[in-house]
Amino acid sequence: MEDFLVIDPHRARFIQQLQELVCLKQQILGDNTLSEEDKTNQIQNLAIPTRDGQQSPPIKLEDLGLTFQFSPSSKVFGFSAIDLKHGGELEEVTINNVEEYIDLVTDLCLHKGIRRQMEAFRAGFNEVFSMDKLGSFSPEEVRTMLCGDQAPAWSRDDILNFTEPKLGFTKESPGFQRFVNVLVGMNAYERKAFLQFTTGCSSLPPGGLSNLHPRLTVVRKVDASDGSYPSVNTCVHYLKLPDYSSEEIMRDRLLAATKEKGFHLN
Repeated sequence: MEDFLVIDPHRARFIQQLQELVCLKQQILGDNTLSEEDKTNQIQNLAIPTRDGQQSPPIKLEDLGLTFQFSPSSKVFGFSAIDLKHGGELEEVTINNVEEYIDLVTDLCLHKGIRRQMEAFRAGFNEVFSMDKLGSFSPEEVRTMLCGDQAPAWSRDDILNFTEPKLGFTKESPGFQRFVNVLVGMNAYERKAFLQFTTGCSSLPPGGLSNLHPRLTVVRKVDASDGSYPSVNTCVHYLKLPDYSSEEIMRDRLLAATKEKGFHLN
């Protein structure tokens, strides 16, 4: 379910709700104090609670009009619906067969429906790096090696040690010190936006700033004022930063620049 939540959060959360119904159903069936008639009545009254923050009544599974048919979340997949089983379009999902529906949807999304793509990926990856050798790494380590650090973080020491102030800035310059303070104060979203702006990639390589090559270089932008914006040469990780009069102005201008699209500041 963890993988399902990553690739299709909305559908995965719905499947989780159905699994909760199944758990309640199993509890009722296992309650020896209930008669068969009571068990049947309680099971038929099971419903899915709404999560819209309002006092809406729970919804019975049968009222959703679900069938054993899968509809993708986007037209980009090239089809509008596919039967999960033979005649699935005509078979309704009920509290009595919901377990089968859960199994079929999960299998389609995580196995059967993506098998050809995963086999092609595996074959291509094997040509570059033997899959057999990946057993030495955890899934998180493989993800970091392939995609970099998706939650980039840095400390003041990291910035001082692994960035290079030049051409008007030194590590002791008030302007560069303001820059360090601004970077240290960034939240996760702002850090990713800053990296995208300055390096062309929103993540860092394994090891963080210490393994970013070429190193991030910060130079003083000439003929600039508090009303000017930073600009970059992303290919060489080169930030041209005006020597702003305050940390607040620098933060405002730098974050505004990270939101620019295209090559206006590049």
